[in-house]
Amino acid sequence: MNWRGSTIEPMTNPAAEAVLRAFESARSAGRASVECYRAGVEAWRRAYPDQSAEYAAKQAVAVILATHAKFRVEE
Repeated sequence: MNWRGSTIEPMTNPAAEAVLRAFESARSAGRASVECYRAGVEAWRRAYPDQSAEYAAKQAVAVILATHAKFRVEE
């Protein structure tokens, strides 16, 4: 069996908006970080119920991190 990389670009995917909205809503409600990410994953899974939980989680987290992650490099 040959596995190929994702053909879905998480940030340009129509589900990205729903993922970010769910994440921000949970965050605004004061939920724990894991619950915020879980809300984003659930939004992705609603858009793509046929995808595996693992794949959906990777896609949703990619969207969230692309928007919210800040990296600092200390010299």
